Amino acid sequence: MIKTALDFSDKIKKLPGIQSITLMDDTGWGESIKDSNITIIIIYRKKDKQTVKKIDSQKPEKFHIHHLNMKELKADPKFLDTLSNGIIIYGQPFTVKAENIYLKAKMIISYDTSKLNQSERSRLNRALYGGISTYQKNNETIKKQYPGLIEQIDAQKIGKAVLIVNRLNASQIIQTLEYYSAKWTTIPIWSY
Repeated sequence: MIKTALDFSDKIKKLPGIQSITLMDDTGWGESIKDSNITIIIIYRKKDKQTVKKIDSQKPEKFHIHHLNMKELKADPKFLDTLSNGIIIYGQPFTVKAENIYLKAKMIISYDTSKLNQSERSRLNRALYGGISTYQKNNETIKKQYPGLIEQIDAQKIGKAVLIVNRLNASQIIQTLEYYSAKWTTIPIWSY
């Protein structure tokens, strides 16, 4: 499929108005893409209906084409995020000035507990995610739920051992990971 995408790009890249062609994989790059659907995002300096029609008539089977000019791209910031995960197969990377979009400083934190024993891993998990404590008092079973740090600082779990948190609160997560001797790495990002 990638070879087909490159051949297709070579065929259309000289058509009028095309600024860049980006290859996306609908299944994610970690999986086999031999039989997967491929998305091509074409960014135009000036989008022409005849060019769009010609490209759509020549597109390979299982290909999805998105035709965008810069104005349309700026109007939908989610496409910018999508493009950041693609491979530019024609053209140069470009910068879009974000107006009226308020970006927030965040941090992606990935951590590894593989070197911790089960007891340490459980304690770290309770510190981050909270838990439920059950005990007996006056012949009555009492359950008490307590929040973890992630809930307290409004962080989000985005994958196994991967969190996204406001950058101002990242140090609290990092200190907790260090306290329990977990290995960690961070990636600062801007998000809307």
